[in-house]
Amino acid sequence: MKKLLVLFATVLIGLTVMGVYMKAAVLGEVRSLNPYFINSSAERQLIGYLYETLMTTSEGKAVGMLADSWEVNLEELYIIFHLKDRLFHDGRPVTAEDVAYSFNITVQKRLPMGPLLAWFNKAEVLDEKTVKLNFRVLNSFVVSSIPMAIPIIPESLWKDIGNPMEFSNLDNPVGTGSLKFKEITPQSVTFSSNSNHPDSPQYLEGIVFNLVQDETMGFLGLVRGDYDYIYWNLDPSLATQMLKDPDRYKNLGLAVTNGDSVVSLLFNHRTLPGSDLNFRKAVQMAIDYAQIVDRVYLGFADVASSGLIPSMAKAVFSSSVGVASINIEKAKEYLAKSSYKGEKIRLLIYTSKEQMELAEYIKLFLSKIGINVVIDPQGHEAVTAALKKADFDMSLTTYSLGFHPEMAFYHLHSSRGTMQNGQVSGFNYGGVSIPELDETLNVIWTAFDENVQRDAFHILQEQIKEFVPVVPICIPNRLEAFSRKNLEGWIISETEGVLSTETLKNLKSK
Repeated sequence: MKKLLVLFATVLIGLTVMGVYMKAAVLGEVRSLNPYFINSSAERQLIGYLYETLMTTSEGKAVGMLADSWEVNLEELYIIFHLKDRLFHDGRPVTAEDVAYSFNITVQKRLPMGPLLAWFNKAEVLDEKTVKLNFRVLNSFVVSSIPMAIPIIPESLWKDIGNPMEFSNLDNPVGTGSLKFKEITPQSVTFSSNSNHPDSPQYLEGIVFNLVQDETMGFLGLVRGDYDYIYWNLDPSLATQMLKDPDRYKNLGLAVTNGDSVVSLLFNHRTLPGSDLNFRKAVQMAIDYAQIVDRVYLGFADVASSGLIPSMAKAVFSSSVGVASINIEKAKEYLAKSSYKGEKIRLLIYTSKEQMELAEYIKLFLSKIGINVVIDPQGHEAVTAALKKADFDMSLTTYSLGFHPEMAFYHLHSSRGTMQNGQVSGFNYGGVSIPELDETLNVIWTAFDENVQRDAFHILQEQIKEFVPVVPICIPNRLEAFSRKNLEGWIISETEGVLSTETLKNLKSK
């Protein structure tokens, strides 16, 4: 009888462990789980667990996700991918037919990711596990971006959908990711562990994503133990509270890791004084970067390199460029040589707490050398519209270059800033047009050799420091809050943060 009781207790313990879900809070609503049509940050986060791409990045390098290996043919403009043996959530194997369909439908149906495939021609099936992607243009950017952007979907479930853009995909979304769909309610979405995936949670049943509309309420829920993790960057003031009063937050952990996004000051190069190098240098030298890090970000940021590229992009980052520092006398000298005559300079910003505070400091610093800044706070859509119309003098912006530094081409090359029908045709909203930068960016765009790319990036960073197309200000840290009250096994990764692949595999009930 005692043996039976022990066995029964063991079974109960096993069931308890297997029944444990991580409870997370995400901001916003989930109206769709369609990987081609994402409406909110909550949807983006959830879809990332359901669907996978051919490739991804790890430690700054391209690695296979659904692809086991690949060969690039530059002369004939194609990449051949050999697939891993993976299963969709419904148990069907992933085939080359599914991959080819996923790429071809993006172009044929003009889905939102279609513009990314401007250089893509078509996908062909070579055999059950081999697919060939044909391109019109094939360069380093294409190889490092397109195979990482297109989600692989099961052809059998999507082929009869007339308009994929109107498909909510909420009934039973099927992908290949480490989590699979279980249920959705107005308050939450539940995913279960995909036991067929090598990176699936080993000790958790899955994750319950609780939908919240307010960061403060989400944080309070974390403090109470309602949630184990909150899916947003913590406000620096809350992070400071956690560090100052550890007894109050004894069950909470704070993961501080390097960010990949560079907060920068963008000039409009199409008009004076933004097109004047002396004015740009004056602005660069008038800003007290260390004070911004201390006052706006409460120390949870690093002063950015004057070369714009963040240190997270280890393969191409140049430590010799250094960071800018305030020099009021030099700033005044450059301003005196510039075309600036005291006119008002409109600084376009988002109406976020961070940008409002940052803008006030920039206004203060520039006033000390005689530049008259007027802050123009607007909503997200209004700011985007103004940038596309080139309707600004200066603007605060953020460049995500840690994982994909080659995106600098899109932000700084003159071909990406031309105006067509009153709109900027690319993402070079400032209209940067500096021949030396264009020449170096062209090398980066076409180079495949790692040494050539690295050398070109080092030159680019020196040129950005010299010509100041933008003023890199700082790189905010990623601040992630999590609770140790119910779960243990949290592992902090410098590139993935605290909710890393290893964390999900190792989290277990206390």
